[in-house]
Order: sequence, then structure tokens, then C-alpha cells
Amino acid sequence: MINTQNKSRNVKKIESLFTIVNTNRNTIAMTVTMSSFSLLIVLFAVLNTAVITAYGQQTDTINASKIVNASKDKVWEIVSDVDQNQAYWPITILKSIEKTKNTIERDVTVPAPPFMDNKAHQTITLNPEQFTIIENQTQGAVTGVKTISLVQPEKENNNNVTEIRVVWNLDLSKVPGIGQGFAKNGISNSVTEALDKIAIATTKDTRT
Repeated sequence: MINTQNKSRNVKKIESLFTIVNTNRNTIAMTVTMSSFSLLIVLFAVLNTAVITAYGQQTDTINASKIVNASKDKVWEIVSDVDQNQAYWPITILKSIEKTKNTIERDVTVPAPPFMDNKAHQTITLNPEQFTIIENQTQGAVTGVKTISLVQPEKENNNNVTEIRVVWNLDLSKVPGIGQGFAKNGISNSVTEALDKIAIATTKDTRT
């Protein structure tokens, strides 16, 4: 009778031991599973952040200006002659789609990052009363709105002095993140060069 009771106790101890071992195994398996799941979440978050950083929409603004010794009317004749944009800006006019007195729609080629399409579509609106030009680029590697305005400099009473202001709101979301800084710098340099060329043109232009 005593041997039977001892055997029964031993069996229960062994069963309890197996239960503990199985519980520990389940706990370990669950821990490993949760750790793997957490690792996947972390990896997904990191990778997802990288994608957003590289390709998410990003808007930058370029502000530039230059003061020239010429009247607003004289400068306007130069900057509003959009058919001559290639003389100042790094573009090539491919095709004029539609042209009215104060609106031009056209296809052009523009500088683009390596392996990206350099063709772009532009709609240009002229506002001679406000001495303002709005260029909306809706297709291409870089899109955005460039506004050119002519104003009389502050504290300047001379009508033969004009400030050319350029505000360019850029959408660089199509450019990979690593190249967005280079693209913006290139565009900023093109604005500076264009303003310098326009300034030189005002000294050579003989129109009134």
C-alpha cells in the first residue's frame, strides 16, 4: 500500500515537472515570437521612415533678388518676352501648345537629375499691371510655381532702379532624397545666373 502511494506521488511529481517544462517552453516560444514580432515592427518602422525620407513629398522655396539700374518698363520688356527665356534660363522650348496675350502653355526641357526625365510642361501667366510673371510647372522631375515680380526698391525714389524678385516654390518629391539637396542647389544657382544675365541685358537693350 505504501509503495503504491509512493508511486502515485512520483507520477504526480513527474507530471508536474512535465507541466512546468511545457509551460516554460510555451513561455520561451511566446517570448521568441513576441521578440520577432517586435523586431519586425522596428524594421518596418525604420524602412518605412527611410522610404518617407527618400520619396515623400517635400516642398522647398527659393528666394532671390537683384537690383538693376533700369526702369520697371524696360526690365518688363525683357522678362516678359518668354520666347527668349532660353537666353537667361537653362531651358529649351520644345513646343508652344497655346498662346494668348497674357498666357502661354508649352513643353520644354529643363535640367534634371541623372536618369530622370528632363521634359516639363509649363503654363505661364503674365500680369503687366502688377509687373508679375507666374510660371506653373506641372510636369517633370521637379514641379512647382516660380513667381517673378518687379518692384521699386525700398527707400529708392529713382524710377530707373528696379528690384527683380524671384520666389520659386519647389516640389522635389519625385527626386530621391539623396539628390534633393543637389537639385535645389542647382536650381538656386540657375536663378542667380539668370538674374545676372537679365541685369546685363538691361544695359544692352535699346528698347524704350
